[in-house]
Amino acid sequence: MKNKFGFNIIFALIAFPIGLALIKDIDFENLTLKKPALDIIYIITFIFAIYFLFKKKQPKE
Repeated sequence: MKNKFGFNIIFALIAFPIGLALIKDIDFENLTLKKPALDIIYIITFIFAIYFLFKKKQPKE
């Protein structure tokens, strides 16, 4: 049996705009966040979206 990686387009559509918002809100010179509370929620959501985006599919028995 092959280990298949699943690619879920729904999680890609979630991760893309959240990633863009994070890039826009991070100040790379000072390594600070513009809106810390909101950006922490964005980071957590982005990590979960990327995890579920590339999660391995379970083999059906």
